[in-house]
Amino acid sequence: MKFKELLSKYEWDDIGPVLVRLYQDQEKNLAGYRQVFETLRTIQPVETKMRLAIEDVLDEFAGEYYASVSGKDGTLMKDLIPPVPVDEEAGNREVSYGLELTDWAEWLDMEIEPETLSRYTEVDIIGHCLWEMTFFGYSEEDIKKTVEELERARESDEGLTLEDFEEELGL
Repeated sequence: MKFKELLSKYEWDDIGPVLVRLYQDQEKNLAGYRQVFETLRTIQPVETKMRLAIEDVLDEFAGEYYASVSGKDGTLMKDLIPPVPVDEEAGNREVSYGLELTDWAEWLDMEIEPETLSRYTEVDIIGHCLWEMTFFGYSEEDIKKTVEELERARESDEGLTLEDFEEELGL
């Protein structure tokens, strides 16, 4: 099932309460999430080979698990260029890519991993994805500004720290 197909099965009233349950601190932002949800329903998907995966990851600092949303395209760790030093077991794992800066039309075309569909409810998948795709804003324009900031910083070799970047974004 593709993400667009999953979205079309539900209405906002099914999703809003799920977001609050999954991310209690986001209740104040429900209007932004609703806007994104409604916008996604109007966008035509753009073909991508990326697949959508959600996995439970242990936050060792907090000592608790969280749902990590990522994309996978078949690339193995050992095949990255430049190569990343990993042991054989890790080298044969598929790379998980961050999706928070990905174009929403591509999100819509992503096939949802079968394991994700079996481990999470459909409304939880939507909730986790909405949270991930709005990490840098509630519009594609906000996200494009973030991408431009990152590109400018990289090109000018400003060497911005994560703290500087977050401060610029108001995070």
